[in-house]
Amino acid sequence: MRKWTLLLGALFLLVTGFGAWSATLQWQRAELIDNTGVRVTGVVSRIVDPGTKYEKQEITYTVDGRRHTMVKNLDTDLSHPKRGHRVCLEAARTRPEVVRLCGDHYPQGDDMFPVYVLVAVFSTAGLLFVLGYLVIGARQARAIGLAA
Repeated sequence: MRKWTLLLGALFLLVTGFGAWSATLQWQRAELIDNTGVRVTGVVSRIVDPGTKYEKQEITYTVDGRRHTMVKNLDTDLSHPKRGHRVCLEAARTRPEVVRLCGDHYPQGDDMFPVYVLVAVFSTAGLLFVLGYLVIGARQARAIGLAA
């Protein structure tokens, strides 16, 4: 039983680390775009996995004379972007591969940052629960050993 508890604790620790790292990375990239951002127009150059639920658009854009490409799902309920569709983007001038849609606050979209934060918070709560379980179990085992 203790082995599984330790494995569960390690899993919670990994998930906490991933959530915190991802949220921090999104925050840093958003600040980079906010501080050095340039607004550019991207063009949908091709459709990736057309006709599937994983359909995404490959968007080509130019920053300081250099051409860059990103793949993003632009699909909304109102429109289905096709080849040649123009998209407003904000890119970091110092690192043009860091890009987001105009109006978003984070490079992976405004929905992903809260998800990463919630993953980190809930997995930290799970980690603390496992640690508490281990501490209580260790205290009970010591109390039983002292009483015998």
